[in-house]
Amino acid sequence: MRRAKLAVLLSAVTLVALSAPVTAAEATTGADQAVTYTCYPNTSFAFTVTVGTVVNDQVTTTLADGTPIPGGFMAQSDPPFYPNVTSGLLVQSFTNAATGKTIVRNVSGPSWFTYDPTPTVPGALATGTYVATGTTAQLFGPLSEAALGAAGIHEPTLLFESGLLVMHFVVAQSGAYVTSFSLNGTRRNGCALLSG
Repeated sequence: MRRAKLAVLLSAVTLVALSAPVTAAEATTGADQAVTYTCYPNTSFAFTVTVGTVVNDQVTTTLADGTPIPGGFMAQSDPPFYPNVTSGLLVQSFTNAATGKTIVRNVSGPSWFTYDPTPTVPGALATGTYVATGTTAQLFGPLSEAALGAAGIHEPTLLFESGLLVMHFVVAQSGAYVTSFSLNGTRRNGCALLSG
């Protein structure tokens, strides 16, 4: 159950993740994502993005500690958080709630979560690394935007990327957030695509 809650928290980040993708629970119901994301917050151009699931044939499998993960990482546990990989077809819709403009994307990944055996941030419930390859979508909430901004990283609220993506994250009492972002590949600003 705690791992499922973590997946919800991280999807609210990303995302990709942490986005980021819609969680398995939301995807199986076919419901729009409960958490809302705002493109261009605190500006006159702000609009809400809703996420829906068109197809979800994804499966999440727990990995044994020491299993290689792309990007040179190894699977690690911090019970009750266990490393996992999610793969299979995932097609999502992203809608500008103000205009109704919708983009449909295959964001299948795959993606991996691994955890630091001991949280690296004082007071955190967990810290770890999210890795994705292929094509994914990441939605960054206010906690991630603040943490990334403090690190000098400015990503749009909605990002479509393809390639090797590595994000470090923190799970705190107040929610989960991304602390670093690295992409060896291509990216598209989803907010810009939905606003035009």
